[in-house]
Amino acid sequence: MINTLNESQLHKALKTFYAVQFSAQEEVKLGRWYCDLVCPDKRVVEIQTKNVGALKEKIHWLLKEGRRVMVVHPIIAQKTIETYGQDGALISRRKSPKKESLWSELREFTSLAEFLCDKKLSILMPEITMAEKRVQSEEAQQSKNKRRRFKKSWQKTDKALLTIGATYKLCGKKDWLSLLPRAALRPDAEPFSAATIRDAFIAEQKKEAAPHANLLLWLLRKASLIIRVPHEGRAFFYVWSRRASL
Repeated sequence: MINTLNESQLHKALKTFYAVQFSAQEEVKLGRWYCDLVCPDKRVVEIQTKNVGALKEKIHWLLKEGRRVMVVHPIIAQKTIETYGQDGALISRRKSPKKESLWSELREFTSLAEFLCDKKLSILMPEITMAEKRVQSEEAQQSKNKRRRFKKSWQKTDKALLTIGATYKLCGKKDWLSLLPRAALRPDAEPFSAATIRDAFIAEQKKEAAPHANLLLWLLRKASLIIRVPHEGRAFFYVWSRRASL
């Protein structure tokens, strides 16, 4: 049985959008896995709105089978929170101050670092606006996933897609290395640290990327695209690996 009972409206809407865009078939079983979409060229498309790491075993199997795989992970550029009463009446609607970006969402791909240089794997990150729906409860409750530190008087019930904006695509080592600032990409670039990468991002007017310099370097190192080099002091310094320059 296809497990779509817990599928959010956000996931369904994205799956429908890309099914039309790629002329793909939905919910196709390959081996022991159900795949969100399979395109006419046999490419597999997986929609994952959170916890991309949960796809690791499936992606590993698909890549070993020689399949091209695209993971679609939306960036929530704007979220509207809608709160409803138990009778279904809308009580309030407000914009959340929290916004995601390409840089903040890099954390979702730490579990897939070993696959990122595989040209058969591509990552698609569309910027979206969405609505998070909540229903008030009479008593304070724990969240369904048990992650709340303090109980609250509402429960999330669904997520709905509003709009799709700019889309980022990363495929292969060149795309991942291109996330580094230009100063680190020069052939004569000296060893760089998280601090020098942060400074370079700021100099290139990419202030939103600067706080995520450590995360980016961790990801590139785990993907074997950069390596640590001996250096005095406490900071770690890196250079491109041989794999990156091939």
